[in-house]
Amino acid sequence: MLVLAALTVLLTIAPSAGPPSEGARKLVFANRYSVQWSIVSGVPGGELGLFLGSSLRPRFDRHNRPWKTALGYEFAVSVGGADRGTAFFSWGGNYGLVYHRHHVAALGYGGPGDRLFYQFGGGVMLWRSTLVALEAEVRLGVVLGARRQERVKGIVGGEARIVGILGGVPLPHFGVFAGLLLF
Repeated sequence: MLVLAALTVLLTIAPSAGPPSEGARKLVFANRYSVQWSIVSGVPGGELGLFLGSSLRPRFDRHNRPWKTALGYEFAVSVGGADRGTAFFSWGGNYGLVYHRHHVAALGYGGPGDRLFYQFGGGVMLWRSTLVALEAEVRLGVVLGARRQERVKGIVGGEARIVGILGGVPLPHFGVFAGLLLF
């Protein structure tokens, strides 16, 4: 009984947990729509990408501005001529128009006014269940609505990707993207 009374007293005088700190981990989600061009195909391709990850603690630059970063998994589905032209030219295969990608990626934003968006990652490209290529990609853009305190922000920018077709020649893809970021 004495232990129960002591526990009750300790719980009543203990400080309560405050609101979550700025460094607390959060679920991060991003969706992205992009148009890409390959140097070997005159027909562009479109892509829908979904990112799901967890935020890391903010890192501060020399001006004491926070850079927010998240690590996670990105799944993307692409349709069109950019990937098909690259696969056909590099590997000689007659593949369809729909490809899917699985990447490990890091994305975030920061800088003056939290306006710079960045994402980089790497992974594989598949056609159906056939492994077609290894890839590395980078995106740089602008965060829209960065001054608001809401978690949802718009993003627009440009992207570059190196597609290393297995048994073929690595070829670059370039494109533009727009999407939403929940950070």
